Amino acid sequence: MASTSIKTDDVSNEQDLPAVKESRQHKQCLQRLRFACKESPFVKFMFKVMEENGCPVNISRNISCEKCPEGSIINGGFDPSNGQIVLCENRAPSQRVVSTLLTHELIHAFDFCRAHVEWNNLRHVACTEIRAASLSGDCSFFNQNLYSRKFGFMKHHQKCVQERAMKSVMSVRDIPKEEVQKTIDDVWDICFNDHEPFDKIPRNKEDVQRMARQRYNYDL
Repeated sequence: MASTSIKTDDVSNEQDLPAVKESRQHKQCLQRLRFACKESPFVKFMFKVMEENGCPVNISRNISCEKCPEGSIINGGFDPSNGQIVLCENRAPSQRVVSTLLTHELIHAFDFCRAHVEWNNLRHVACTEIRAASLSGDCSFFNQNLYSRKFGFMKHHQKCVQERAMKSVMSVRDIPKEEVQKTIDDVWDICFNDHEPFDKIPRNKEDVQRMARQRYNYDL
């Protein structure tokens, strides 16, 4: 999506430029959020599954674009206390990033809905981060064909999921890396092989569309 150019004479003085940039980022994030909700098979599938499990998502109430702290490695988050998904508008540079990030957070929301994840339990947090990294497209959108040929999809995928889960857990928990790694290892087999609500790890939108036809008998 092309961004609108900003000239210095569009604002009263140069000090106003950061505010204009933030406003532009917020509008772009909202546009990409709306597009993801309307066009992304991953996101639409998760909405349907959430509704099926008694946790329907109200886009205007449950999803927001907000500015996150500068220097933060967090791109977004899910707050179970109010069922809110936050997308970091200053870390959402493309439609693909927003769609993948929204799917990632919807998997956290789904886990909380169906499994009552306890966010103060490190094993639960590690498990949902493994699942979100594995099933959201975090590790399958980029260079998929190259990885499939050179390394094998599953080998690359597992390594990517391990790294992303480690990064995500450490970003929200002040815990030694060794303890986080041990916890991820302890829950790995169960959580990595839990593909719900998909029937396997979705590698692309065609996989998700097929699952939707099989599960709900309609096209996304």
